[in-house]
Amino acid sequence: MTHKKFIKIIPLFLPALLLGEITVLDSIKIEEKIERKTNSIEIDLEKAEQNQVNSFTDMLKNNSSIEVGGGAINVQRVYLRGIESSNLNISLDGAKQGKNMFQHRSNELGINPDLLKVVDIKTSPDASKGSALAGSIEMTTKDAQDFVKGDKNYGAIFKTGYNTNGNVKHGNVIAYQVFNENIGAYVSISGVNSNNYKDGNGNEEIATAYHDRDYLFKLSMLDTKNHDLKLTINKNENSGDSRWAGTEYRPLASQLEKIVSSTTNYALSHNYNPSNLINLDTNLNLTDITLERKNANNINGNRTYENRNIGLKVQNHFDFDISSFKNRVSIGGEFQKEHGKGSFYINDLKIPDRNITKYSDLDSNNQALFIQNRTEIGSLGIDYGLRYDYYSFETGLGKQTDNTFSPNIGVDYSLTDNSLIYANYGKSSRMSGLIPFTWALNTKIDSSYSNDLNAEKSNRYEIGYKYNKKDTFVNDDYITFDANVFQTKINDFIVSKDTNCSSGKCGSGEGGWTLQDIYNRDDEFKSKGFELKTSYYYDIFSTSLAYTQIDTNNQASDITNTSNINEDQNIRRVGAYDSKKFVWNTEVELTNKLVAAYTLNAMAGTNVLDSSNNENVRGGYTTHDINMKYKLNSQWTLFAAVNNLTDKQYAKATTISTKNQANVYRYEMGRDFRFSVKYEF
Repeated sequence: MTHKKFIKIIPLFLPALLLGEITVLDSIKIEEKIERKTNSIEIDLEKAEQNQVNSFTDMLKNNSSIEVGGGAINVQRVYLRGIESSNLNISLDGAKQGKNMFQHRSNELGINPDLLKVVDIKTSPDASKGSALAGSIEMTTKDAQDFVKGDKNYGAIFKTGYNTNGNVKHGNVIAYQVFNENIGAYVSISGVNSNNYKDGNGNEEIATAYHDRDYLFKLSMLDTKNHDLKLTINKNENSGDSRWAGTEYRPLASQLEKIVSSTTNYALSHNYNPSNLINLDTNLNLTDITLERKNANNINGNRTYENRNIGLKVQNHFDFDISSFKNRVSIGGEFQKEHGKGSFYINDLKIPDRNITKYSDLDSNNQALFIQNRTEIGSLGIDYGLRYDYYSFETGLGKQTDNTFSPNIGVDYSLTDNSLIYANYGKSSRMSGLIPFTWALNTKIDSSYSNDLNAEKSNRYEIGYKYNKKDTFVNDDYITFDANVFQTKINDFIVSKDTNCSSGKCGSGEGGWTLQDIYNRDDEFKSKGFELKTSYYYDIFSTSLAYTQIDTNNQASDITNTSNINEDQNIRRVGAYDSKKFVWNTEVELTNKLVAAYTLNAMAGTNVLDSSNNENVRGGYTTHDINMKYKLNSQWTLFAAVNNLTDKQYAKATTISTKNQANVYRYEMGRDFRFSVKYEF
C-alpha cells in the first residue's frame, strides 16, 4: 500500500469529482489477452460480489449498455443496446437459457452469481452462435480448481447475508475437492428468501416477494493428456405469489396464485487440443424449463407447462501461420431440438373458445453448419464467417420450414501501439418466434398458417475507436477509451393472431385466447445509438465512466390499426424505448484489507407507451450506491453496501404500465442496506 501514489493523482481527477452529478462512469475489467476484443462487454464478477448481487439481473445493472426493468424479479427483463434478451443467444456452460414462458413473466434466467467465472457479452455477429439476433451472453461456471488456495485440495465456503429492504435472507454453501492434479468436483446449495420490497416513498410493492433456490454440481477433468472434460448439473427454482393474468402494479390478494418456475441444465463439454491444428470443442446439453401454477385460479389442482431443449455443438479451431499471416479457422456444426407441452382444463379457456380449441405440443429444431475465421496481417485483423441454418417449426397449425445463410465480417486496424479502429457487420437468423411458449400450445381446430413462415432475421452494424495506454500521467497507470456507433435491425418477427376479433382486429393471444394464425410481422424493429466509455487505473485507485444513447422505433404494435395485434408486445419481447444512460464507478483500496466503491446511475426521462397506445413521459432518475469489502484474514470476509442511498422513488422506462392506467406502474426498490459474511476453510 502506497498512499503517496494515490495522492499524486488526486489533482488530475478533482474536476471530475466536483462535477460528479453530471458525469457518468462504467466498470471495465482489464484482462491480458492477445486477442483484440473490440465488441465484448465483460462483467466484473469480483465487484458484483462486493455489491452483494443476488440474481443474474442484479449483476448486470451497473453497465451503461444494459438496462433491467420490471421491478419484481419474476418480471425483470434484460435489454442489451435496446434489444430485449429473448433475442440474444444466452447460455450457461453451453446450455441454452432465456425462454419466454408466459406473457407477463420474464425470461427464465437464474443462477447464483457467486458460481460464475466468466460472463462474456458479445455484441458483434459470430457464425458459431446460433439464434443471436442481437448478440450473446455466455456464462461459464467455476471449476473446483478455481476454489483452491495454496496447497489445499479440499475445503468449503459458507456465505450468508441480510438485506433490510424486503427483509431478504440469503445463504450459500460450497464444498469442493480436487482429487489429484487434474480432477476436481464441487457442490453448491444456495437460497434467497425475500418479502415484498418497498419503493422510495415507503410503499410496499405487492407481489414482489419470492423464494429462490439454486443447486449445482460440477466435475472437471483438466489438462489430462490434452483433454479437458467438464460436467455441469444445475437447477434454479423461483417461486412466489403473483398474477397469472398480469403482474401489474399492486394487484389484489385475491388475484394472486403461487407460481413456481424452474430451469434445470445438464451440460457435458469436452476439449481435445494436442496441436495447433486440432483444438476440438464438443458440447452436449439439455435445458428443461417448467412452469407450475399451484391451485390455479383458486381451483384445486395444478397447471404445469414444460419446455425442453436438447443441443449438440461440435467445432474445431485450426491455428496456423502462412508467411506473415496469422490465422484461426473455426469449423463446426450445431443441432438444437425443442419440445414443449402443457396441462389444460376447459375452464382455463375463454367461453367462446371452449369448443374450438385444439391442444398441441410445440416442436422445433435447428440444424446448422458454420465457419468463422480470424486473420491477422501485421496491424490489420479480419474476422469473417458464414453460417447455414435449416429450421423446422411445428404447432397445432401445422409444420413450417426455412433455411438461411448468415455472413459476417469485421475488421480492426492498429493505428498506433495504443489505438485501433474497428468495424463489424453481420446477419443472423432464428425461427423460435416472439410467441410465449404457453400460448403456442392453444390453437384453433382445423386452422393453418395464412402464409409460409420465414425465419426471423437481423442485420447488425458497428464502427468504433479504441485506445489504451500505460504510463500516461504517472508511472504504471493505465487508461482506456472506447467510442462506437451501432445499429441493429430485426424483421420477419414470428407473431400470433387469436380469436378475440372485433372490428376486423384480433389479439395476439393475450388473456388466454386461442390462436388461429401464426405469421411474420411486416414491420422492422431498429435500435441504433452510440457509446462513450473511459476508465483509469492506478495502484489502489480505479474509476470509469460510460454513456450510452439508444434510439429505437418502438411503437405500439397496432398504432396504425392494421397489424391485427391489440397489445404492445415490443417492450415485452422485442426492445426498449429511447434511452440515455450514464454510469460512474469508482473504487479505492483504503488499506490492504479494506476496499470501498461508489456507483452513480443516471437515466434521462423518456417517452413510453401505455396499454392504450398513449405516449407519456416517464421521468428520469439518478441513484447512488456504495459498498465495502473488508478481509479480516484468509478465512473471513465482510461485505456491506447501501443501494439507492438517497431513497429515490423511480421506475424504469422498460417497466410496463398497468392496463389502461398510463401513470400507474411498479417502482423500483428504495434504500436497501446489505450485509453479508463469507467464511472459507
